Amino acid sequence: MLVKDLIAVGHRLSELRGLTIAELKQLQPAISRAGAFDRDIVLKLERAVDDCDVDAFGMVLRFVFAASPPALAVDVYGHAVRYIGQRWQDGQLGVGGEHRLSAKARDILTAATSALAPAAHRRPIAFATLGDERHELGLLAGAYLAASLGHRMIYFGAGMPARALAVDVAESAAALLVISAVHSVPGGSLQEDLVWLDRGLPEDIPIWIGAHEATIAHLVVPSRMVVVRDYAEFRRRLSMTFES
Repeated sequence: MLVKDLIAVGHRLSELRGLTIAELKQLQPAISRAGAFDRDIVLKLERAVDDCDVDAFGMVLRFVFAASPPALAVDVYGHAVRYIGQRWQDGQLGVGGEHRLSAKARDILTAATSALAPAAHRRPIAFATLGDERHELGLLAGAYLAASLGHRMIYFGAGMPARALAVDVAESAAALLVISAVHSVPGGSLQEDLVWLDRGLPEDIPIWIGAHEATIAHLVVPSRMVVVRDYAEFRRRLSMTFES
């Protein structure tokens, strides 16, 4: 029954297979706020995007982070961000509207993450994107989830040079480095950047890469690096790694 309930609110069976009862129950808090609440909020966010109503979009998204468990809030946020991109690609949303809505999403998520800082009690985690990668909305969501689990943040943001990042992360005493990769093309800089990080960062600092399969399909990912494909997996890995 627990597995069926989790699948009903968006978790995939492949993510749940092999988890203990205790680990499955860690995913349960999102269930109580899902369903009708989730659908109504998603429709309001989509309507605000369609109307390019930045104020309404911000009001609804702020409510999501104030009233929802972190896992559900990030799921709704992720849908909203994807919808903005989809409407822009479809030509239904102008560049200015896309930028304004994305900036509002970024501001709200940054504020929600900062609000969690006073409760931080776990080892710090570093977050960055590499080189030419300027998309950080997914990276910000990962930072929020980590903060919700009590981790201190070392947020480098977008476009960090790999060599400088390796030095800075090592000096920061971070327990983990999280990289987000949204776009990557064969022959691009990401492959070289990953190699530099692998060589330059001490072995006792793990490196996780948040990316979809298509983004990294052409890359040779160093063996020490863990590819994390969605927020649910990221949150589960954090819990299993640092909450034991």
